[in-house]
Amino acid sequence: MTIEQNSESGNTHPIFIVDDDPVVVKQLYWLFKGDYPVLSASTYGDAIDLFLKEKPPVAILDLSLGKNTQQDGIDLLRLFSEADPHFHGIILSGSIDRPRALEAVRLGAYDLLDKSIEPDELKRVVGRAYNRALLGRDIRKTPPGESEPVTDNPFPCIVTQSTKIKEMLRLLQKISATDVSVLITGESGTGKELFARACHERSHRKDGPFIAINCGAIPENLLESELFGHEKGSFTGATESRAGKFEAANHGTLFLDEVAELHIELQVKLLRILQDKIVERVGSRTGKQLDVRIIAATNQPLTDLMAQGRFREDLYYRLSVMGFHLPPLREREGDVIVLAQHFLEQFKTEYQKNQLVDFSRECLDLIKRYEWPGNIRELENRIQRAVIVANGKWVTPSDLDIELQMGSGPAFSSSSLNLQEAREEAEKKMLLEAFESARGNISQVARIIGTSRPTVHALIKKHGLTPRHFKE
Repeated sequence: MTIEQNSESGNTHPIFIVDDDPVVVKQLYWLFKGDYPVLSASTYGDAIDLFLKEKPPVAILDLSLGKNTQQDGIDLLRLFSEADPHFHGIILSGSIDRPRALEAVRLGAYDLLDKSIEPDELKRVVGRAYNRALLGRDIRKTPPGESEPVTDNPFPCIVTQSTKIKEMLRLLQKISATDVSVLITGESGTGKELFARACHERSHRKDGPFIAINCGAIPENLLESELFGHEKGSFTGATESRAGKFEAANHGTLFLDEVAELHIELQVKLLRILQDKIVERVGSRTGKQLDVRIIAATNQPLTDLMAQGRFREDLYYRLSVMGFHLPPLREREGDVIVLAQHFLEQFKTEYQKNQLVDFSRECLDLIKRYEWPGNIRELENRIQRAVIVANGKWVTPSDLDIELQMGSGPAFSSSSLNLQEAREEAEKKMLLEAFESARGNISQVARIIGTSRPTVHALIKKHGLTPRHFKE
């Protein structure tokens, strides 16, 4: 285990290299030492110890850590990401098979790179990851002994001018100090996880883990093990005991996104944990006492699901001791331009596009008029694209790539449509474009539009798409 703090630049946060090959470590050290302090480890155990001590924002992780351990770089990626939600991990490997690549992507790997990558390209990837990780961290904390300024927005990480959102934030500030369960509802892309993280970071659990799991993104037969853990031999393929997300979140917060996707049997088990604070792994006869706060979120109407017998009423009331409904971006007065400017500054820094001055007047007008069916997530993605492709000093409508959607199509030009019909037309158009981009793959479509597979199936049925559009 080594710590090299020499850095000829002004960067004070280290990057972390984990590789069991000393030659690779030395090469990477010399590549980066002029730009960052460099940490390195060659074993799984040393890597964990050094990460918890130094908390580097970025790590370059070797996929394989030698023949003497079953753990690899993806296991470290999982642990580091759970310990620090703003951490960015880059997997470096001579070869990586598709299942491991998908696992790395699911865990939030910033990039997967071949070891033959050109040094300059690796430096660019690490530089972007480093800037983005630091932007995500609250590095401007109030100095010890100084009180926080009085403001009508107690959560600076949430950018808003909306009176409705500010009222929610003041209420969120009050309940953050408690341990009550919170239910956050709203359309996909409205910032439900951001609200959950803000609640955690204002609570007495802020030094504990914040663990997020999307209940709709994990196959039903694996979700129980992911949530509650399992014992060795409890099912085919369980070659070792493993803790679940509940245990990982002990003394912290567990965020259950798309909680409506939970099978009814798992809802029963979740209710029991909320009542008894004891989790029992799959295949175990004993339970473990836990101290975990639950924040849940969904974009589906739980009251309708309860009426259909698809969601337990007792679980709903357990989860929704305090509830927040986040309005879509189109209903947040003044926020679309404020958020657009925020994302512009963020991505200008990340992609080192300092020559960009601002949005053009036409571009601002387009941003104001567009309905943003994908909400804040779509706005962020569009502006990220715009910053990348912009060539001059101004971001133009063509950079945003939404000009055609504002043109002569029925969603925007037909005066015979009311607002709801226009939104449904825009939703269907976005869905069809996602299917075309994903070549019909439903899982990929769900990722593109920021929702779950069951929701995509519901949209397919709602808009009458035929099997020619999609495949499993």
